[in-house]
Amino acid sequence: MYRPFPTLAGRSAEFEEEFSFIGFPKPVMDALRAKNETLAIQRAAGAGFRDENTLTDLVFFSRHPERNGAPLRNSEPGFNALATEWVAIRDRLVRATPRPSAPAAPATPTTPPPGAPDIVNVRGILVARQIAAQVDALLAAAQADGVPLGGSGFRSPDEQIAVRKKNCGPTPYDIYEKSASQCTPPTAKPGTSMHERGLAIDFKYGAQMAGQFKDTPGFGWLQRNAARFGLKNYAKEPWHWSTTGT
Repeated sequence: MYRPFPTLAGRSAEFEEEFSFIGFPKPVMDALRAKNETLAIQRAAGAGFRDENTLTDLVFFSRHPERNGAPLRNSEPGFNALATEWVAIRDRLVRATPRPSAPAAPATPTTPPPGAPDIVNVRGILVARQIAAQVDALLAAAQADGVPLGGSGFRSPDEQIAVRKKNCGPTPYDIYEKSASQCTPPTAKPGTSMHERGLAIDFKYGAQMAGQFKDTPGFGWLQRNAARFGLKNYAKEPWHWSTTGT
């Protein structure tokens, strides 16, 4: 909502942004509903919300639901009392609550880790060598039937993290803990995606992929033919095909 300030006077410019509970994990909201503010702060910090102003806003607006996240204005009745309360929450509660340390950023390996997939390029799609022949045969058969298919296959761990940030949210909780079904579209946690093994492909037909792919000849062709090349569809994502259907 605003930055720390030393006095109560002259602060109207610092109370500018509305606050929203959107994005806070359910365990944080459960703790607030149970009136356990300390636990809510700890859970929020553990989920990546580490800024003390944000944590102070979290408690302040849970105490004042009638505000609906509206920022404080020094022209409103009771401003000094509300501002004093906010400072007290920050100084006596947020700063006094032990919070977990920020998770260390994963080291970027300089060499492929043991067991890393052997990735090859098949007609512009990166896949594990073990399925390269069947993917090549699938793409050739589709082309012969007048259904040119493209797509993307292998993702590095960093690329999977980037996709989770885009589809699930930017906090460590969003990236590493949130279930795949809570993301839009559903996205596997880093380390669990078939894309990271080179065993999944997100197909496209022309420029159509993701939400539009189901309505293309490409999807219909895959439904009829992909099984004989060892690929199965993940039912919730028409574009996503893998060796296991996950």
